[in-house]
Amino acid sequence: MRTKSITFAGKKLRIEESRISELETMVKKLFPESKGKITDIKLDSLMDQIGFELFYEKVPILFPELTADDVKNAYPSEVEALLEAFVEVNFTGVKRLIGPLMNLMQIGMTQPAGAPGSPQK
Repeated sequence: MRTKSITFAGKKLRIEESRISELETMVKKLFPESKGKITDIKLDSLMDQIGFELFYEKVPILFPELTADDVKNAYPSEVEALLEAFVEVNFTGVKRLIGPLMNLMQIGMTQPAGAPGSPQK
């Protein structure tokens, strides 16, 4: 399990990697209309909510040890570091896989059909 320690609004936090089921629960709480399905997240409705209240409401869902007051007392750089730490501990593996997969897709798309290593028709 990956972890990262940061300071947020004067509090020391240890960000821990979440289980897949925990991430699904977070998605359900962050985007209730999605019912936990990432493909059903409506980003346009989220854009309608953009404002400080969005941070006060959503950050404590991801980090229950934080309150809206903690978010109000944080520096923007601390919010950025908090979200970067969350992505780093939960999605580093995915980020590592995406680059090589994209390269393979590009190679496959540039080779003529029937060439060694190209997709079969």
